[in-house]
Amino acid sequence: MNAVLPRTIIRAATAPILKQQQQRTLAAAASSEPLVRTVLYDMHKELGGDMVPFAGYELPVLYKGDAGGVMKEHLWCREEGKAAMFDVSHM
Repeated sequence: MNAVLPRTIIRAATAPILKQQQQRTLAAAASSEPLVRTVLYDMHKELGGDMVPFAGYELPVLYKGDAGGVMKEHLWCREEGKAAMFDVSHM
């Protein structure tokens, strides 16, 4: 089976959903409404989270400090005995 075909089908099926999400994100960024903070907001800030607006919420895009940065975060959560957490309380 051609590996491109399933990706094409998935892209076609998810395109309307992604477009809606992009529109909501842009509308929220342009809105004068205050951003909503999740219950984990304070923890994200304490850990150095760089908060950005996303779909009306204030969420961390990455973390600053010695353990921060995309590659460091990626490698850290794959070390034995460690795990990453994704805040889904905005969903």
